[in-house]
Amino acid sequence: RNSVVKWSWQREDVTQPLPSLIRSGLYSGYNDATDMKWMRGGKSVAAVYSALVVVINHTPDQPSTDKKITFALNRANDVLHNAHTIEPLPGDRLAVGTTGQRPWDGILVYNMSEALPLVDEPPVLQRIEGLRAIHALIWDEQGQMLWATGTDAAADGSDPVPAYGVIQGYPFDAETGLLSVDEAYRFRFPEYYDIDVEWGHGYSWWAGPHDLVPVPNERVLLVSNDIGLHAFDIDQMKFTAEYDEVVEKYMPGFEVTTNDRHGVTRQGEYMELPQSDLKGFSLAPDGSFIYTQSLWRLYRGNYTSLVVDGVRHQIMKGNEIYRSRWFGDIDGWPKPKT
Repeated sequence: RNSVVKWSWQREDVTQPLPSLIRSGLYSGYNDATDMKWMRGGKSVAAVYSALVVVINHTPDQPSTDKKITFALNRANDVLHNAHTIEPLPGDRLAVGTTGQRPWDGILVYNMSEALPLVDEPPVLQRIEGLRAIHALIWDEQGQMLWATGTDAAADGSDPVPAYGVIQGYPFDAETGLLSVDEAYRFRFPEYYDIDVEWGHGYSWWAGPHDLVPVPNERVLLVSNDIGLHAFDIDQMKFTAEYDEVVEKYMPGFEVTTNDRHGVTRQGEYMELPQSDLKGFSLAPDGSFIYTQSLWRLYRGNYTSLVVDGVRHQIMKGNEIYRSRWFGDIDGWPKPKT
């Protein structure tokens, strides 16, 4: 919480031999890091880094194994090139959101067992279609379900209809290790939104979700999008709060990070969007939270906001940051142990 870096990983840390396609993905021009998840009780980290999805050892007390890649997937292809969300599942499986705009986009599931060798193209165990532009995944241990957030149509405006934000749950079958699609767990945002306020009149994209975050010790998910924040109550199976209501109840002390988040809607109305573009945020049980808000009309922020006792602090200043998360289990929302 004081900007001191305790552990990091980058391509220069890799000394092990890699399959050719994995190595080319590591050193590709993607040169980005868009997600990271704590897993296996803190002994591993899953991440989207450069053109790879990777699982890396986090064993700082054991230098011989620390930072070793145990699973890797090259995403420089037509299906995964924009993928930037991942989540561990039970049975040493890893879910990857394709983050695409086509009807067949959705989630791919892989076996990430440490016992398996690295290969150029790990086989897909399961492919789930029908949710576009997935930007966040979260495992629900209590409900035995994977939650995802994306859109019901193409977020880039290439479909003839507006795109609504969606939260969807995929029940997990422990016997088969498979997720299932059940429309009873598909929940569409109350409205669709254009994003002309930020990007200018006639911009084709629709507002899409950015992050999906559990409230510690509650059956509540918070979701951010290009406009603001929403709360979804799992027990009630409905959206229960939005915008300032969410801030007042779950994130007191939230402040906008730039003073230029305003513009004119497609209908010609002036609007301010102080909660727009929270690319990543994370709540702790003690009420503190962190968030990264992208700069206006850009895709990343240049620091992380840390709120403690309702007071916001700036940390990691000067970095180009896409997402920020607590490094650990969230109370009531543990990651799978295996």
